[in-house]
Amino acid sequence: MTGTKKTSTGRDLKVLHINTTDLVGGAARAAFRLHEALLQCGVESRMLVLEKTSDDPAVLAPMSPWRRIWHQLKRGATARLMRRQHTPTNPGIHSLNLTGSGLVPWINAQNVDVVQLHWLGNEMLSVAEIARIRHPLVWTLHDMWPISGAEHYDDFLNPGRYREAYRPDNRPSQHEGPDLDAWTWQRKRKAWCRQQFHLVSPSQWLADCARQSALMSHQPCSVIPNCIDHRIYRPVNRQTACDALGLDPHRRYVLFGASSATGDPRKGYAELRTALGHMRSLADGQAGDIELLIFGATAPRIADTGLPFQPHYFGNLSDDLTLALLYSAADVFAAPSLQDNLPNTLVEAMACGLPCVAFRIGGMPDLIEHKATGWLAEPFEVAGFTEGLMHWLQRPRPEEACRRFSLCNHAYSSVAAQYQDLYNRVTRDRQDLAASPAD
Repeated sequence: MTGTKKTSTGRDLKVLHINTTDLVGGAARAAFRLHEALLQCGVESRMLVLEKTSDDPAVLAPMSPWRRIWHQLKRGATARLMRRQHTPTNPGIHSLNLTGSGLVPWINAQNVDVVQLHWLGNEMLSVAEIARIRHPLVWTLHDMWPISGAEHYDDFLNPGRYREAYRPDNRPSQHEGPDLDAWTWQRKRKAWCRQQFHLVSPSQWLADCARQSALMSHQPCSVIPNCIDHRIYRPVNRQTACDALGLDPHRRYVLFGASSATGDPRKGYAELRTALGHMRSLADGQAGDIELLIFGATAPRIADTGLPFQPHYFGNLSDDLTLALLYSAADVFAAPSLQDNLPNTLVEAMACGLPCVAFRIGGMPDLIEHKATGWLAEPFEVAGFTEGLMHWLQRPRPEEACRRFSLCNHAYSSVAAQYQDLYNRVTRDRQDLAASPAD
């Protein structure tokens, strides 16, 4: 690793990661893990965030209190503007990135070799501010926002607008109000036309989307997976895990979890409920010992009598050790997402030896080997998803195969080395461009 952590001039690599938060949300956790991996490999890595929750001294939140208040006011104004657009077929998060944080002068003053952008929602940086960053830029795609308009994921019922110029004739008929998706896409096109990015996608699916997009198809794109700390995320004795969580080790557990697990339609909770109902009817009286574990959601105030199995809610978890125990206590992880990149939950589950059942969409095929480390159902065949859950509930966990896959593909050292190679290429290209004679 000694040779790969240097720039082409022999200096140690210096990288600044930019994300809205350091630990809140899937993109933040993936970015923070990469930051940790690079530090362990000798790279001088730092993170710039608006909201810091970790105690890592290399995570910086330099906004003064009064600027933070002013930024909150601006965020409120852009949120009100965003609500003027109605997209009932795409209710997920949209970001205008109109006002920004004013941190670009601070960014440009840093002595770094590469600035790595991650998730920039909540006005972390405006579209125009991104264009004014002077350092070489790597951008990890945690969702589709960098290649789309204001939406973070494509319209599920009307897909593909990101592949075209956003026009009135390709706007979904169900959308109303000002076309802020198109306006944001046009702002990006104009602001970024001279900016050079090197895109990184954790999944092959999102890399293909980037290469097909009207906005970013001319930018280079690499596929590098998210990483995981295998010292924390590892198989734990099931009896020990169940005892720690207050669960009965003699029961069988289906685990489901995500950010806004039961509230975000994209996560597939409705499809999971249907699959569980099928599973109870098909099990022919053999499902009495099956229960459901849910994290990323709190128990409803009124008991959900429609669930066919007893649920246990663990709330919004950010504690890695508790998550590792949950993955070790469960028999199978249910990931019924309708759209997803490379979910941290599956990366974590695989590291703990837990098989995963998912639809064959997004980055799921990058993570799951059908019938070896999990199950891939065809989209969106709930019967096939049900079959996958039953398959793994009736068999021992493929712990060794899952763990081996994770160690080979998601180890800190492996992923950090791939990023270091990329940083060296990016900095070398910048130096070659600067050295080349002007036309």
